[in-house]
Amino acid sequence: MPRNLSSRLRALEDSPMEVISSLLRSPSPDLIRLHAGEPSHRPPLEVIDDVLESMRLQRTYAYAPAEGLPELREAIAEDLGREGIRASPDEVMVTPSGSSAIFLALSALLDPGDEVVLIDPTFMMYRPIVEYLGGRVRWARAGEGFQPDPEALKEAIGERTKAVILVDPDNPTGRLLRPDVARAVAELAQDRGVYLLVDEAYRTIVYEGRRANLYDMAPDVVVGLGSFSKDPGVPGLRLGYIYGPREVMRACSRIDAHAFFGPSNLSQLFVLKYLTWEGRWRFIESVVSTYRERRDLAVSALRKYVSDARFLVPQGSMYVYADLSPTVKDSNEFARALASRYKVAVMPGTAFGPSGSSYIRVTFVSEPPERLEEGIRRIGLALEGEG
Repeated sequence: MPRNLSSRLRALEDSPMEVISSLLRSPSPDLIRLHAGEPSHRPPLEVIDDVLESMRLQRTYAYAPAEGLPELREAIAEDLGREGIRASPDEVMVTPSGSSAIFLALSALLDPGDEVVLIDPTFMMYRPIVEYLGGRVRWARAGEGFQPDPEALKEAIGERTKAVILVDPDNPTGRLLRPDVARAVAELAQDRGVYLLVDEAYRTIVYEGRRANLYDMAPDVVVGLGSFSKDPGVPGLRLGYIYGPREVMRACSRIDAHAFFGPSNLSQLFVLKYLTWEGRWRFIESVVSTYRERRDLAVSALRKYVSDARFLVPQGSMYVYADLSPTVKDSNEFARALASRYKVAVMPGTAFGPSGSSYIRVTFVSEPPERLEEGIRRIGLALEGEG
């Protein structure tokens, strides 16, 4: 018999990503999908038509550099510059997806036994990847309004800590970093000599306020992680990026050359056309306006049908993170019952950290308004034990 599979796979067991994958493999038309961060809007058809015409070029089918097409890296650097993020093209790398950007950055930084500090709650993918790579997670509980607590971070950072990870706008809570908190965390990372990984997959999906420019505060330690799944609405094209210190970019490029051999040329071509398309910001404004309406609908529906729920009105991203205590004590069991009996899929709060046993994450962009409201109504019924 062949030898056993890698013991590291235990780090991925019971991962919430497996739940999402199973639902995507066998979607039920009756299931109201409020679980995954999948945009429902169509990408701009003008850009798609342009890409289809460009597919006649032979270069579309050739191998690309591991770090991405030079012209796309330039376009990403220019786009970041609009926010004051002064990264040069050689400090930018294109990746086969936003999730592979996470994997590459952590692979470049972590030795077995190294520690990564995560904010509780945070995006579900970080803990399994850190542990798969042989690292250890140290949790720092978020403060008021789900803002990172600099004092809690100070206590969590130890001798083996390599990185702190922040998400802004946040997944799952939808909060934006306050400028004073961002500055305190950036200065702490510099003082302690740890990297600060900033997940900005939702950087254009902001409803009120502005994102803090952490890179400008601490360019020597900040590594930005991005995705092109969200505002253009093309999660299936799988393209992301990393930017940061040159030594980190060189390390990520070497790993990518062996693991992925670079991103898809077709996906890169689409994103290049999208970033340089003159209608892009009008398109983004339309998307954000639509999502703001969905957010407001979700907030109103929660207040109407789940009146005891406690949550932050999201300033960005695509989610409401709702505390259903004291009714819900095990969000895993509640999410299973909700899906099986009431045909509504949500993510349990335990996917995002130790404090999530009474929380659920509701996505408000993946379903049309009437199904979004109906899904939240069914959450209320499930809490009441009706139906």
